[in-house]
Amino acid sequence: AELMDDFNEINESLGRNFATPEGLDEADLEAELDMLEDELEEEAEAEADATPSYLLPNTPTGEPAERVDEYGLPASALTS
Repeated sequence: AELMDDFNEINESLGRNFATPEGLDEADLEAELDMLEDELEEEAEAEADATPSYLLPNTPTGEPAERVDEYGLPASALTS
């Protein structure tokens, strides 16, 4: 009888739901999942629309641009 009581106590402990609150139903979980899916889709779209930094044009730093020759070498290297 004592073994059977222990067995029933273990089954009751394992049968409890510790992960989700009691007041949460299937509709609430579905709504939360839909909201998360929408958020992930928006993030994926934003990343797909963004231009990678290596494709963006160079922005001037305010310093005068150095002259370069036809090979992209500084023109000052030829004159010195």
